[in-house]
Amino acid sequence: MDKSVVMAGLAGICGATGAISGKLAFDGGFDQITTFSCLAVFIVANIAMWATYTRSLALSTSTSTPLLINMSFNFAVTGIMGKLVFNESHSEIWWFFLSLLILGLVMLLGDSSKTDEEKND
Repeated sequence: MDKSVVMAGLAGICGATGAISGKLAFDGGFDQITTFSCLAVFIVANIAMWATYTRSLALSTSTSTPLLINMSFNFAVTGIMGKLVFNESHSEIWWFFLSLLILGLVMLLGDSSKTDEEKND
């Protein structure tokens, strides 16, 4: 698997972690230490997201692939963690479009690995 793909996926996960920790920090109603801890995770996760996303753009031959992977991972992980951590509800349509998003990623990544194999031949 291409390193830019891994970095873009990691950037999406870091972005989702930042979103969840930000929601916990500002809406959680925790004591000060927990709130500041969540705020620190929020800041670090966003810095890590930008660093890994920028690195994935530098490593990729196309800007659209890291963009789509980052956005997809961020959307999926934020939604699933929102369900697990905050018991948020998602409609069947949301889950349907999440499955389409995953299918699109599989097609995108499968196509890029096929192209890499053709280049090596």
